[in-house]
Amino acid sequence: MSWLRSTSLSFARQLSRSLDPRHDYEPQACYNSFCKHWQQANDIIIKSQPKHLHDDVLGVVNHLEQLGTLLVLEARAKEINTTNNHATCLEYLLVENLLDKLYEWACCTGKYENAVRLEQLKLYGILISHYSTQIIAAEPFLRPLLKLLSGFRNELSSPNLENQLVTVLNQLCVALMQNMKFLDLFFLTTHTQDGSQAEFIIVRLLLASVHREGSTGSAARDALLLCANMSSRCTQLAEYMLTGNTCPVLATGLSGLYSLLPRTLSEKVHRLTPDDVNNVNKLTLFIDSLEFCNAVAQVAHPSIKKHLLDLLYQGFLVPVMGPALLQTKGGPLQSGAGEQAAAMAYLELVLRCVTRRGLLKAVLHFLFVYEYDGVRIVDVLLKRLEGNSQLSLVSLSLMETLVDLNCEDVMIDLVLKHLLNGHHLMVNQRHKISDPEPYREAAVAFLSLTPRCCTRALEKTKEWVDELAHTGRRVLDFKQDDDSKRINGYHDGGIAMKNLVHEVRFNYGNPNETLYANYHAYLCDARFEIVSRTIACLNWSSKYHNVTSPKRETNNNTKETREMDIHALKEQDSLISCTSGYDTLKNSDTSEKEPHSLTSLLEQETEKVNADLKEQDCVSLGESSDYESFRYKEENDDDNFVEDIFKKSFYRIDNAMEFDGDMTSVRSWKASAESIIGPLLSSLLKKVASFLESEVMVNGRVTSVVSKLVSLPTPLLTSLLLCPNFVLQPNVPSLYQILNKLREEVDELTNGLANTMELVDKARVFLIQREMALVNSRAPASEDG
Repeated sequence: MSWLRSTSLSFARQLSRSLDPRHDYEPQACYNSFCKHWQQANDIIIKSQPKHLHDDVLGVVNHLEQLGTLLVLEARAKEINTTNNHATCLEYLLVENLLDKLYEWACCTGKYENAVRLEQLKLYGILISHYSTQIIAAEPFLRPLLKLLSGFRNELSSPNLENQLVTVLNQLCVALMQNMKFLDLFFLTTHTQDGSQAEFIIVRLLLASVHREGSTGSAARDALLLCANMSSRCTQLAEYMLTGNTCPVLATGLSGLYSLLPRTLSEKVHRLTPDDVNNVNKLTLFIDSLEFCNAVAQVAHPSIKKHLLDLLYQGFLVPVMGPALLQTKGGPLQSGAGEQAAAMAYLELVLRCVTRRGLLKAVLHFLFVYEYDGVRIVDVLLKRLEGNSQLSLVSLSLMETLVDLNCEDVMIDLVLKHLLNGHHLMVNQRHKISDPEPYREAAVAFLSLTPRCCTRALEKTKEWVDELAHTGRRVLDFKQDDDSKRINGYHDGGIAMKNLVHEVRFNYGNPNETLYANYHAYLCDARFEIVSRTIACLNWSSKYHNVTSPKRETNNNTKETREMDIHALKEQDSLISCTSGYDTLKNSDTSEKEPHSLTSLLEQETEKVNADLKEQDCVSLGESSDYESFRYKEENDDDNFVEDIFKKSFYRIDNAMEFDGDMTSVRSWKASAESIIGPLLSSLLKKVASFLESEVMVNGRVTSVVSKLVSLPTPLLTSLLLCPNFVLQPNVPSLYQILNKLREEVDELTNGLANTMELVDKARVFLIQREMALVNSRAPASEDG
């Protein structure tokens, strides 16, 4: 068909676009010209000979182009009501049975058949787009169209022909969506060994192109989505799509596209962005297919949705994505961690692309319910939060996305089920969870955690930057990844230092200005986060503002109290056995030092239970004062008390872990802390405790997850994270305690340093530079592997 491109066939299209019906259209002249072109084309068809077939086809195609131009001109004229002439070109086309004659001749054109079929499809496209309501049920139009479409059933068409075919099918679906009473016209009877059955020809042809790249695949998916929508109101169409291969094609196509994705990503990638999707072609195809399957599940007939979800679950999630997430060995030159990180990044992207009415429920069921050898996927992913590697960062991003779903079942499994019994709180504190007063006091408490060095006035930082700029010295050197050049942190880096003074700027959409130290912007963002999550959680079954365990009655009988507390410890142990993952993950480095369950602890040290109960009784004496003095008194006794609690919360051990070629000391928590508040919260708090040892990117991601958790309208969770007034169990640290310890460490490290203020200024400039870099650009993912 390349010979057609060298002709002047595009002239007619250019002419139709340039003609104005209000000035260039004369009804009778248009009609006469249409009749003349067809008569000339028909003469060529009648006299066509094999030895002159090339010239005959070229002549007919030229006339067909002119016929299409006149039809468009007439349609545009009718749209603006410039004529009431009944002798129309369309009527002549139908009366003369032009389309059927053209089809019969095309079947005799041999090697030029596809070229003629292409022009036929173009002519049908014009008719459907401009005259669909008039001709869709007309036999002179419908019969040759169905014969033409039937010829594509088992053919592999050229790209141009396939694109035009999909365009016509798309236009047909749009027309049928507006006139669904004509749907049965496109059911053709096919004969097989099992007998005759009705086949919806449009769906049959669209399935061959639904996974194509570019505009062809996009148009095919749009058309098939319209068919899925119509199936919800047409039982016959729903039955055909259900019993046919529609759902298997979609499910297997998604699996095939996933297998083509890069096995590893750049080490800098921990969350795939829209830019990453656009820059990695295979990832674009996969996401397009995923979003299409999600859309079909939303609008299709319930039986189709159920069948599609079952196939995606059993044919994609379980056999394809599951093994990819659980793989432990990489390729010949890979350790496996990179491939695990890539698989988790893809899973996180899937969660952001699917919706509640679509595939989200199936994906969450796969994560939280399905088990591989008795192990849930989510339990494995939670274990990967440890460390500061790419795998840990991707795991954090995944957990953040799960929190962003605002799904009650998800939050119950990740966090709330560990807190519902109130075992993280002292007994006398559990009834205070719904009291609003401690939360008001918490704001003042957290503001008091600022290290001494950070109280340096922002004006001083700006003066320091201006002084260095005037002397020509560099503020900071940032090495770019693309070359060896270094940029100046003040001038070339474009650092926005303008509002590092006491100004209130409300134009937060300006990307050229930093939001550093802009507390008004911070408060606006925090308020939006809290309000939006509160609205999203309005339909939750519970407010989670109290513990579920029955209240204890005051009793002076020490023996009865001891028995009740022992029973509570056993309840905690049963909780551990349900949520601690699988056996291999239980065998940690601390197995010989710490018992894995509270029951074993009870059996080994029964005599210590009485002492622990006495300690709780002593703490409960502060209930009358609502424990308002906690963490605020200056006396040494209180400071030592808090310090002791903090030390009991976690301890350090030296683990041999390689990070950038060095052996790093990492912090390890007691097993009991994880079993009481859950693996997610314990991992997050442990990462908070390691802020001084971690990278800025890791700390930023941890902060983001924690801030979203505390934005949830669940007092049970916020009482643990935000309220220093609540007395927690000795082996459960609070966020306030950890941050206060970090403040003390920072003050200790900076005490006596001669250049402390300069380091603070450089740190502020670095954070602003990083902020502006994130705003202005994002590094795309690479197609490694």
